[in-house]
Amino acid sequence: MESITSNRQLDMEALKEPRGFLRCLQWFFAMLAFATCCDFSTKLAFDIVCKDNSQATTMVTTDITYPFSIDHNPPFQFGDSPPCGIKFGPKVKDQDITFPGDFSSDAQFFVFTGVITWLYCFASIAVYVFYSSNYSDEQKNYPKVDFVITALLAFFWLAGSSAWANGLNGIKQVSDPDNWIFTSQYETAAACFKTTNDTYVYTKIGECHTTSRGHFGGANVSVLFGFLNFFLWASNLWFLYKETGWYKAKQDQANLGNVETDPY
Repeated sequence: MESITSNRQLDMEALKEPRGFLRCLQWFFAMLAFATCCDFSTKLAFDIVCKDNSQATTMVTTDITYPFSIDHNPPFQFGDSPPCGIKFGPKVKDQDITFPGDFSSDAQFFVFTGVITWLYCFASIAVYVFYSSNYSDEQKNYPKVDFVITALLAFFWLAGSSAWANGLNGIKQVSDPDNWIFTSQYETAAACFKTTNDTYVYTKIGECHTTSRGHFGGANVSVLFGFLNFFLWASNLWFLYKETGWYKAKQDQANLGNVETDPY
């Protein structure tokens, strides 16, 4: 502990080197990635319109927010007044409107990756700036650890961004009510169920039509930030590898081979 403390000195030059500059970019874009994912929200909405125009239109809506466990959203309850005065059949499991889809694992893995890389950037920048002599010592232990962790986090960014992109596609499908409100006769949105003839089972229903399919600009940007982070972490591997003892040993071996084969 005493030797580590004695080696502590401020060295801002490390941030001008590729590994230090890229690590600062990684810190910034990791923050942007998980922040845009957590901050993203939208909503879906549809109306249940009665054939009898004197009856009120039922407006169904729900918010879609992080962690995107949409099926855990509170159901839209009709109470004692089903829309258009319809009477549900005995096989209907849930007369209220419930919402399908749970994409929390994809989003949470993406945010987890962003947070741990953001924290690791703090730690590694501290080593670069305050313990640069330990990073460049003869044993080269710090660069090896840095290289291995960076490779692991690059893989996490690839996996997390791919998972979140897949989850976002699912959210887009669910946020368009036309994809699911007509297909379930006994649950989810039984009031809007249509037969194969494209007619409503409950004839008092005039139309179920979508009024909001959500907006996904922020979520799309978060996915792009995720893949950008993968590119940054993968790109940094070469510069970190050149700092390790593995690269130095390979270079020494190559130089020794050149000396042995030189006839002069």
